[in-house]
Amino acid sequence: MIKNYLRTSLRHLWRKRLFTALNVLGLSIGISSCWIIHRIIQHEFSYDAQIPHQERIYKVVSAFASDDKMGSVSAPLYQGIREEIPGLDHVVPLFYQWINAVEIKRETKVDFIKEDPQQIAATDGAYFEMLPYTWLAGSKASALNTPESVVLTASRAQEYFPGTRLEDILHKTITYFGRDTVQRTVTGIVADYYSPSEFIVQEFLALPEKTYEKYTWTNTNGSDKLYLQFRAGANVTSILDQINKLDQRHWKAFGEERGSPIERGKSYELLPLKDIHFATDVKDYGVRKTSKAVLYGLVGIGVFLLILACINYINMSIAQIPQRGREIGVRKTLGSNRWHLIGQFLLETFLTTLLSSILAFAFIQLGFWIVSDIIPEGVTPYDNVSLFLAFTLSLALLITILAGFYPSWLITRVKTAYVFKSFFSGASSMRRFNLQKVLIVFQFVIALIFIVSTIIVGTQLRHTLNADMGFNKEAIVLVEVPWKYQKDPRYKDKQFTLLNQLRNLPGIENIALGSAPLSSGYSSSPFELISDKKDPVGIQVFKKWIDTAYLPMYQMELLAGRNLHHSDTTNEFIINETAAKAFGFKSPQEAVGKMMRQSGNSTFSIVGVVKDFHSQDFYTSIEPLVLMADKQNLLTFNIKLSTQNPNQWQAILKTIKKQWGSIYPPDAFQYHFYDETIEAMYLQERQLAKLINLASAITILISCLGLFGLATLTAYQRTKEIGIRKVLGATISGIVTLLSKDFIQLICVAFLIGSPIAWWFMSKWLENFTYRVDIEWWMFAMAGFSAVCIALLTVSFQAIKAATANPVDSLRNE
Repeated sequence: MIKNYLRTSLRHLWRKRLFTALNVLGLSIGISSCWIIHRIIQHEFSYDAQIPHQERIYKVVSAFASDDKMGSVSAPLYQGIREEIPGLDHVVPLFYQWINAVEIKRETKVDFIKEDPQQIAATDGAYFEMLPYTWLAGSKASALNTPESVVLTASRAQEYFPGTRLEDILHKTITYFGRDTVQRTVTGIVADYYSPSEFIVQEFLALPEKTYEKYTWTNTNGSDKLYLQFRAGANVTSILDQINKLDQRHWKAFGEERGSPIERGKSYELLPLKDIHFATDVKDYGVRKTSKAVLYGLVGIGVFLLILACINYINMSIAQIPQRGREIGVRKTLGSNRWHLIGQFLLETFLTTLLSSILAFAFIQLGFWIVSDIIPEGVTPYDNVSLFLAFTLSLALLITILAGFYPSWLITRVKTAYVFKSFFSGASSMRRFNLQKVLIVFQFVIALIFIVSTIIVGTQLRHTLNADMGFNKEAIVLVEVPWKYQKDPRYKDKQFTLLNQLRNLPGIENIALGSAPLSSGYSSSPFELISDKKDPVGIQVFKKWIDTAYLPMYQMELLAGRNLHHSDTTNEFIINETAAKAFGFKSPQEAVGKMMRQSGNSTFSIVGVVKDFHSQDFYTSIEPLVLMADKQNLLTFNIKLSTQNPNQWQAILKTIKKQWGSIYPPDAFQYHFYDETIEAMYLQERQLAKLINLASAITILISCLGLFGLATLTAYQRTKEIGIRKVLGATISGIVTLLSKDFIQLICVAFLIGSPIAWWFMSKWLENFTYRVDIEWWMFAMAGFSAVCIALLTVSFQAIKAATANPVDSLRNE
């Protein structure tokens, strides 16, 4: 029986090659999309899944008064927690280090030197107690007990000492060049840690015990991280409260030491280890994050694409029932029962799905190539063939049930007597089976939601990149003095020498030294407005360092006062409008001449108020800002190229590089066009836009495959009706309208349902932006018009073909 079912199913699939191809194509797109999304989701949710007791591990997060959060702490916090707060198994500091270069002396070869090594951190033995590293050489108990110790991962050990046995690498010496030049002895080697992970360190330096000054409790360094492993049953809320009280006490002690109280500008929060990778609101040095909302959105997209493919299969299967009426009648007459018919149809569905899985294998490779910039590093199409086969087989069975059961059940309801009376002939399946209408509407509701989302996301992205930011970013190139040369005495103040050389180059319209106006990094401190009439007014103010050419070059508008005068050190301030309002001034002019100071520092005059400009991304409102001069912090070249001849920019940049090479090492020259730097800040949004665009295209393609198949069947089933209409004088346009109007009506219904859903989703997404576009009627009108046009193009091919056919061919047997 099974052999007969198989032979019959293959014959039917071959006889209906067009519809088999349409079904296979639609289902293969759905299957490949689900696998790609499965690979991404599996990767993202596997972060640090192998760590034991992870439910008791937390990362300490700094929460600032400005609502910003950083995954870093004040350096001495870990010491205070260890000394005063019980209930913890491990207190684990992890302080990332800035190293210029490492050097390894070799007896028989040239000395090994590595510039700018990454993933180096200082920690102590608690780190290896918390995390399950495998030790290949050395002792976990004592490897970091001495200040000159260093532990390497196996990959870093082989890079530094290629071809050397791990045991022989112990006691080797590595020289580190940073703020100080120090030598470290290798005391341990561990296996490379599981990936993916929050913990990416490759070299572990021993963290020395030291006494921190009181002011360090008020500082937060983005590279200083702290993890806590709680004892079983410990009260997390109570311990967090103790941590904040400990920190508050040290802030108060610092204020007493300097003679004036200081307001605590931050508090600490605890972030569970399992949530660290998804905490996109927490800024973290060197850590890649992803949004759970985006991942759930991916899951939703995968589910919808699969459902749309199943809907296509259901619609075309139902529409073919009239053509299979005689086959069904014969089978019933010869004794086939309900379950025989259902089994036959489900087998056809399963075979179609298997064919789709084979094609999906190729689509997966294509999909990974198309979305390569969205897929996280380390995710590959296949790393476990058995898992892929199990996934595909499971999906095939699921699709067989979802897509095959209803049509197969419907077949069993066909009455044999009606079949032989030609009950099905000429009737429109579009009018008989209401479920088809519901499914087509559902398909286009999803398509319309994606189209509207594409329009709104694209509009918001263009707004963020092209809106008035309060400064002119066109044709500006940024070149930063590398960190390792900023503290090198050989290059002290050399940026000013280079600045004077570059000013004389043709093709450079203007040049300034200073912090970029809008950037992802920032520095802030509490500032106080000094007044004789009342106590000082203190607020948290962001800081940027500029020179005298900065404001004119960026075309920033001074609302009151004047520009800064040239100075080697800070002796006057310019504030923005928001800062002036925060200090209580009624107008910018009122602020000029008032005295202000950074808490604990000297008092200087406010000499100007600049019009507000965006110093952070569009998610963040404009904050109080102060501009000041300090040559030690003027380390970024802001170069305005001549806009008259952009074709010469590359030649100008080569000249700039040549001048750079006369001051700094040539290989340290790296430039970035500022507009591209700003665009890079919205990488996640651009990836989202690409993802929605791709989902829209796939949704439309799948929907059009279904429409094309249904239009083909409708035209076939109404062939005699069309012939009679033509004989009676119907025009081609009238017949095309007749065949298309049912589909267009359904799309209009989908538009009415999908528009409010799309409006709700996009309103929620736009709430993340402080500065956002408005959702307008034309966005929905454009989406609806696009859907109707796409549907008409899809249906019109078969409609016109049917309308232009010779009626004699369809009526010759009547």
